[in-house]
This record gives sequence, C-alpha cells and structure tokens, in this order.
Amino acid sequence: MNYPFNVLNYPSTTQEIETHNNFMTHNQMGIDTIELVAKYETVIKMIEKNNLIVTTLEKSHRSFREVLNGRTKESKKRLKQEDFSPIVERVELPKVNPFDKGFYITIIRNIPLLFDVATHRKKAKDSYCLIIFAGLHQPTKRISSESMKIISKILKRKAFKLHRLDIAIDTEDKEPINYGRKEPFKEALEPYSKHGVIIPSYNATSLYINKVEHSNIKRILYYDKYQKQKKDQKEVIKDDLRGWKRLEVTLSFDVTKSYNKGFRHFIESSNLINLLSDIDDIANKTGIKSYERDYLTYQLNSLVDNRIMNNRESREQFNSFEALERFKQSEFKRFRLDTLFE
Repeated sequence: MNYPFNVLNYPSTTQEIETHNNFMTHNQMGIDTIELVAKYETVIKMIEKNNLIVTTLEKSHRSFREVLNGRTKESKKRLKQEDFSPIVERVELPKVNPFDKGFYITIIRNIPLLFDVATHRKKAKDSYCLIIFAGLHQPTKRISSESMKIISKILKRKAFKLHRLDIAIDTEDKEPINYGRKEPFKEALEPYSKHGVIIPSYNATSLYINKVEHSNIKRILYYDKYQKQKKDQKEVIKDDLRGWKRLEVTLSFDVTKSYNKGFRHFIESSNLINLLSDIDDIANKTGIKSYERDYLTYQLNSLVDNRIMNNRESREQFNSFEALERFKQSEFKRFRLDTLFE
C-alpha cells in the first residue's frame, strides 16, 4: 500500500494539503531545531567529504537577517570588532524531489557567543561556528533520509557541543491567538516564569515568554502554525487545518562546560527525560492534553543509528507516514521513550 501522508497525516506536497479522517491530525512531539558549536575547520572538512557546497549569504538576504536575530547583541567591549563582522553560510542538503523546497544546514560565524567560546578555550577569535539544523519537525515539508544521515554524522561528534534544542508539539486549537489570551497564558505558566508574556501588537499570531526561571528552558512559544505556513511560507493549506497551533519550548545548554559532550551524550542521559517531563507539564498547563512521542522516538533512533532508515520502502523520505508506521512496528529500537514515561 502506498502512503502519501507524512507523520501528521496529510500529504507531503504543499499543493494538496488535506486532513485524513482515519488518523489523528495534530498529535506529535518532535525536535524541530538543533544548534551546535564546533570548530569551523572541522565542519567544513565534513561538508566537503559529503560533496556538499557552502554558500555565503549576502547581508541583504532575508535569511541572513532572520538567523542573526538577537545573536549579535554584545555584552562586552571588544577590540577591533569591525574586523569580525557576522558571516552566515548555508549548505543545501539532498531533496526527496528536485521540485521540493530547499532543506539547509546553516553555519554562523563571528558572533559574541563564539567569541566567548574561543576566549574560554584560548583559541583564535574566529575558530568556532554555530551549526543550525532547522525544520526537522515540519509535517508539510519532505525531508530525505539522505539528509538525515548527513545530519546524524555531524551530531555524533562529541567535540560538537550542544547549544540549543527546540522541542515542538503540534495541536489543534480552534480559538485564535489574540490579546485576550495573554493573561491566561501568563497565569498558567507562572510556575515557570514571573515575567510578562510578549504578544505582537499587530495581527498577533503568537504568545511567548523569553525569561523562564529554569536552568535549561530559555523560551516558551505558542503560535498559529497554520497562519505561519500559509502566510510566511506561502504554502497552500486547506481551511480544515485552520486550527493548527504549535507549542515550542527552547532548551539552552552551556557549551563551555566539560559535561557538555554533545547531542548524543545528552539524549542518552537522564537530563533528557527530566526536561521532557517539564515540557509535558508546560503543555498540560497550556491546555495541550493529548499527543504522542512516536515521531520524537523515531528521530532519536534514526539520528543515532542510520540503519533505522535503510529499509527499501522508507529509504527515500524520512518523515513519511509510511516510514513512521514501519518504525513503530519494528523491534529494532535503541530508545524507547514510551517505557520511560509509564
């Protein structure tokens, strides 16, 4: 049987996105963004070894401004700062179909975070870079298994320190996000933050808290995913997905600490389970009562062991509904999050 649906059960092509009545639509948790700090020279060697091309973005490019948002704020006075202006590079990963939207690795250089790491390790100021893998949990975007294998190779490096993770939960919420939801959102999350909730004043489609009283949680965001995909990403989405909302929790880690041994070490630690429990609590407090961890478990297993993606039917597209169903039926699982939360 051919499964045309992705893990949230609507087609992978954006021209004909529709719900499928036989499946739950918005019910999956997953990792959407991973950020690592690594030596730039080592990263470039890995990229070249995989026959990929690095492209430098012009400062006028929209993506240049978007990825640098808030990252260039400097808290220290540095000498010759003009000699180290930010650089944003992009590496396009293999597609499932040549007509699909691009899927990229973003590399950032010469920002305060990296200067601090270089100073801490007594290295040259431009030694390090920030690697960003974004869009790993995007149901309307096809991700090739080949791309995930390349990402997996980079994530396995212990020397590449984990900086941030965005954990996302998709849900169905038919109520619009507006100013009237600001105070209830703040009150619900007071155990995590006594600070105010930020909501854009014009055509608001999001609620977020940037100051969270937690050692690892940096930001809590709740936004209208339907509106973002339709207006910002220019996707053609049918009106029956109008209630698509997303909760996104950003986790932050100190890359200068010796106990930070990268992505793989983190997901094998009890810290992951503790943080997922906190995210469950945040989801519950914001009114999200039911969702699954199948896709998250599939992501973690695939990134650690590429053999998960080596069966013939699932080899081409990583985030297809068929690939997820096949994984759920398989006994070959290193991580079983379901048993840890029983």
